[in-house]
Amino acid sequence: MLIEIKKPLNEILAKIDGDKECISRVAQKITPITYKLIYVNETKCVRCNLCYKECPVDAIEKAKIKKPAKIIHDKCVKCEICAQTCPVGAIYVIEGKAEINNDEVNYEIKNKVIPHRKIRLKNYELDESKCIKCGICARYCPTDAIKVVIRKSIDVNLDSCMGCGACAEVCPKKCIRVESDIGEVIKTRDIEVNKDLCVGCFVCIEECPINAIEQEGDKVKINKDKCILCGRCADVCPANAIDMWEK
Repeated sequence: MLIEIKKPLNEILAKIDGDKECISRVAQKITPITYKLIYVNETKCVRCNLCYKECPVDAIEKAKIKKPAKIIHDKCVKCEICAQTCPVGAIYVIEGKAEINNDEVNYEIKNKVIPHRKIRLKNYELDESKCIKCGICARYCPTDAIKVVIRKSIDVNLDSCMGCGACAEVCPKKCIRVESDIGEVIKTRDIEVNKDLCVGCFVCIEECPINAIEQEGDKVKINKDKCILCGRCADVCPANAIDMWEK
């Protein structure tokens, strides 16, 4: 999905206090501006908490029966791992760009297509002696693999189960246990350090949220096996020595 909006620059400047001519010149120099937003579609969230468990920087509030998972934007580093992990596609990555062209401000907003990690059921256990057949598990099962007759019976079709574990997360009696295999994070980007440009300031080491950058002599080295490709290091590098790109 792509949305494009165009507005006259003068119309926008008219709503801003200050030296409009100066603001206009600055705006011309700093555009284009790009940004990214990650959010949870609350109506689609099944409370499996896989995003919460897989977030490398603890930037997601854990879902509860009456409350879906929520991105903590102040902590989010936009690595997209949560969106790759969500089994029902409830986490969206929105990319935006604003630039000035011929005295007109052009906005472009699009929903980024995110590949999804494979999730496979490994083991499922239901303690029927504790189960009260309340039906909450069936309500949140994304594949309708659970059928419940309230207070009477429960049936689980493991052939339909995707292994997300939502049923175990919402069960009030904790009588469901789910083991799953989750595929590796899909590397949709790559990153490199240009040693010729690196000035050895080590700002990137301080900024990396998971300590994936280390000093190598008077330069830096990125541990690609550990790196989550959030791009924080590239954003802060004063010498533009770190390059990250989409594959």
